Amino acid sequence: MTTTLRNDPEPLSALECRIERIRDRVKSVAFEYHTACYLVGRPGTSKTHTVMDELKRLEQDGKPHAYRNARMTPMGLFDFIAEHPEHVIVLDDIGTLFKNDQAMQILMAATGGDPGKPRKVTYRSKDKQEDVDFSGGIIAISNVALRHDPLARAFGSRVVVLEHEPTDEEIAAFMLHLAARGHEDMSPEECLEVAEFVIAESREYDQRLDLRHLTKAWQDFRQDRDGRTARPWQELVRTSLQKTVVVEAEAISKRERIERDRERVREAMDLFPDDTTKQIAHSGLRKSTFYKRRVELETDALTG
Repeated sequence: MTTTLRNDPEPLSALECRIERIRDRVKSVAFEYHTACYLVGRPGTSKTHTVMDELKRLEQDGKPHAYRNARMTPMGLFDFIAEHPEHVIVLDDIGTLFKNDQAMQILMAATGGDPGKPRKVTYRSKDKQEDVDFSGGIIAISNVALRHDPLARAFGSRVVVLEHEPTDEEIAAFMLHLAARGHEDMSPEECLEVAEFVIAESREYDQRLDLRHLTKAWQDFRQDRDGRTARPWQELVRTSLQKTVVVEAEAISKRERIERDRERVREAMDLFPDDTTKQIAHSGLRKSTFYKRRVELETDALTG
């Protein structure tokens, strides 16, 4: 299956289009066409890397940026904006901000108005009120969609929202593409061996592909190759993936997991109605799981 992916440019081209959309949205904020962008999608799909790579490239055009990915209070958000009033501010996976009403009000003030023109942002506490004129932009990166409440909807109406949800087939093709370049002191052949192993093992565990798993696996390979492990790199990678599966399983119920799998199968069937091989590859599920969920969907359709 990986050989087919390596020779098929379609999934890679599809992912490159998605990445180009991220770069376009970064530029739309940096060049003041929009005040903000909310980028949402599952983890390990190159969201943050693409945003930061584009912003670093735009520094030569005089577009400064500031990055924050730690827990942040509303006051911390206000201070960060006050310290960078003309920057593109990147808020990476700071879910607490978007659950806090006061933080959402600050974000609405920072993004409500004309791009490039000062927008007054206010922070009120019991003892004082502070104001700052903010003319920069905000790029928020998250693994979860915005809440469905009045404040979140009001914020969403002020920003452009981009959903980044590449398929497993696209991520697999991208992994092989990256591996073909080599990594650090690893040859392309070594990188491809590891990439194919990560893809196969992820599918064995019905786990969605994650680029972070690949970079960690490359380091496990290097450690083994350098004679600094007692166990082979494949075992280290496998146990790491198993741990991730356990954590994911604890986070969602069996019913939620089955429904998630059905959604993958439903999407794959819609995209490739006459090609079971591509349906399985797109879903990222084991064959047995794929066929089981497909039968369930077909039975539901007949009895519904």
